[in-house]
Amino acid sequence: MAIFKYDYNKEGPGVDKNEAPDNAFVRFFKVIWTKFGQLVILNIVYLFACAPIVTIGPATAGLTYVLRNFSQGKPVFFMSDFLEKCKDHFKTAFLVTIIDALVAVLIYLSFMFWSDPSISIPSFFRPLALVVTFLVAYLLVCMNLYIFPMMVSFDLPLGKLIKNSLILSMYKIWQNLAMILFALAIAVLCFVLGLLAVPVILTLVFSLICLFNNFMVYPLLVKYVAAPSGNKTDKEEEEQVFHDERRIK
Repeated sequence: MAIFKYDYNKEGPGVDKNEAPDNAFVRFFKVIWTKFGQLVILNIVYLFACAPIVTIGPATAGLTYVLRNFSQGKPVFFMSDFLEKCKDHFKTAFLVTIIDALVAVLIYLSFMFWSDPSISIPSFFRPLALVVTFLVAYLLVCMNLYIFPMMVSFDLPLGKLIKNSLILSMYKIWQNLAMILFALAIAVLCFVLGLLAVPVILTLVFSLICLFNNFMVYPLLVKYVAAPSGNKTDKEEEEQVFHDERRIK
């Protein structure tokens, strides 16, 4: 039969070099389709890795590294690389978690103080203080969207990771809103589903949100952090908001 005489050494049709690559939207769903099983395993492993609480930061670094590679079509051994990056970034990620917790507590106490009607505060000052508190909370959330992809992609000290994440949080408002709204949409869907959402949370929610964030964040890091100064146009040079250039890992 002809099927058994097929020459498997014969060159295939290949890929047209002029073929336009898929946009990020299409690639996002392609990754979900082709890596669905790995996304589920990563989600479960991530939840187990976060169980001791103090390991939330390192586990997030490991998850971010693997899903960054998924988003860019880069080769990755998803389990071994997850564990390796948890270990490599343990100290920095742990410190980020501690800082997050401390700032979150301060934001909560600030909100409770300024919203307490029993405390005598000038009427014009209370709304202003609450707005400032909300903005600080917004920046804290947005900084965490950038700091972990930057941590696993560049050799930067903690101080510069915080600085660069803060700048991007203030500079890329539309990207921030897209990532926040995506996470909120999933949270609302899970709330509506109630107990039916538990299997989805255990198997997909965290890896899906992290994958989406990497599709949004990584191109910004390539543009504003990784691009060599000599290859930038005048317009790109004006757009760059910081200059901590490091080679991508």
